[in-house]
Amino acid sequence: MPIIVPKGTGPGAGSTGTPGRGSGAMGKIEEEYPISFTEAAAFLRELAGTLERRGAVEMDLAGGRVALNPDEPITLEISFKEDAKKKKLEVELEIKEHFAVSAMEGGRPKVI
Repeated sequence: MPIIVPKGTGPGAGSTGTPGRGSGAMGKIEEEYPISFTEAAAFLRELAGTLERRGAVEMDLAGGRVALNPDEPITLEISFKEDAKKKKLEVELEIKEHFAVSAMEGGRPKVI
């Protein structure tokens, strides 16, 4: 089941994408959504549920669908910045799928 990405409509909403090479490659996509606290909480709950079920993460981004089967570990990065005008807390999750996982056993190379 795909995760529903909130569709922001205010200032700052938008996307940039760099097409990748090869069949089906999308390259890099970055999108920003100005959303409410309620919408952010709903999105995070959907993502959390998907990760707990160890399901595929699927989202519709930049007019196309992206999907990956996440591998552990997931990287959590938290940063805080403060200046004279504002405070900013950034929370970033990096979720990866490694294509060579099937050739690995227990997270390490097989001894043949």
